[in-house]
Amino acid sequence: MLVLTEFPPAVGGMQTHARHLAAHLSRRADAVEVLTYRITDPQLAAQAHAFDSQCGYPVHRVLSRLGYWHNMALLLERVRRFRPDAIYASTVFYGLLRTRTDLPLVCRSVGNDVLRPWLGYPYRAFSRLVGSRAVQHGLRWWLEHAHHPDWVDRLFRRAREQLMRDAAASQCRILANSDFTAQLLQGIGVARSRIDVAAGGVDCARFEQAAGARQLARHKLGLREDDVVLLTVCRLVAKKGVEILLKALALLRPEFPALKLVVVGDGRKRKAYMARALSLGLADVVRFAGRVPHEDIPPFFWASDLFVLASYESLHAGGAARDVETMGRVLCEANAAGLPLVATASGGTPSVVRSGENGLLVAPGDPRALADAMARVLRDPQLAAQLRAAGLERARSEFDWSAVLPRHEMAIARAIADKSVQAA
Repeated sequence: MLVLTEFPPAVGGMQTHARHLAAHLSRRADAVEVLTYRITDPQLAAQAHAFDSQCGYPVHRVLSRLGYWHNMALLLERVRRFRPDAIYASTVFYGLLRTRTDLPLVCRSVGNDVLRPWLGYPYRAFSRLVGSRAVQHGLRWWLEHAHHPDWVDRLFRRAREQLMRDAAASQCRILANSDFTAQLLQGIGVARSRIDVAAGGVDCARFEQAAGARQLARHKLGLREDDVVLLTVCRLVAKKGVEILLKALALLRPEFPALKLVVVGDGRKRKAYMARALSLGLADVVRFAGRVPHEDIPPFFWASDLFVLASYESLHAGGAARDVETMGRVLCEANAAGLPLVATASGGTPSVVRSGENGLLVAPGDPRALADAMARVLRDPQLAAQLRAAGLERARSEFDWSAVLPRHEMAIARAIADKSVQAA
């Protein structure tokens, strides 16, 4: 049984991971079923129905984004009906299923479940009411687009944190997406022996650049052959550091007058970043491409000369909640596309980028250091080629789904074996 709270057709790293993992396990197990959040937006619900119909395994969209204990009741009822041999959950929040079912359980953690435990309403009382379809429908936009004010986090934070810690403390195995996330888990008391680290993944074959792909992609995107194109792909939120990248771009422009920056992604800070680009005199240099479906992303990589991610740690809820890059899947994708990259050594990015090998790392929040690293790659074709080659190799051997998914399968098998030993 797979508890995959984030699932397509919504777009994001967790959704991509969930789709590939469910497809892989459905080919390897006798039976697989997915439980995920319900969708109340009619347009998205129609897309979800179309997606689910071609999965080849049942998808139950029954969980609430608000009522945690109501979700636990639904999951326990499903366990009684489906009788799985093991449970896999995409966050540590459902680690409590281990003690309530006595089944082998593997949880995945991408770090944000520890840093910002979004558990909706964390109390038992009224959980069924709060988790109802009617309440979720009434708060549809707010919930499905995460447009909630900081005071909501502050109101429930203590109860959410305690619930998250209790869930992570259950005797389940946890797959962390980076060494940084593993350290976060150890910081809340999870034994290192219960943690495995698996970064990635990415479909390298889909991102591999074929002959002529660069020219076709540039033509499609309206870029000239002599443009020097920088690319960043991210949600437009504070931790992505887009304003730092814009400042670095302004520093670089005198040396590289043909410089262009393409920003793929959307978010609550888009208008602020557009205004910032205008104030820096970069209106004709920066293109905000908006949200792009994941399957349409590769040509943006192929059309570019350098990928940049300027993330840094940001704070929310009056400084109580941290938000940081816990891995950076787009860095894996940039490597898979054969694109040299520059990133900041923030959070989990050093688990993906070995500075000087498959990219360059600089200190976060420093536009000058970021500009210098970008200039270094743009000035030195040999360095760019070395980063490109090493990135391709690392993507194929470590980040590709063919390397990542067997590690998840092994973790599940290990949890089942551990349970068998305990029973004996």
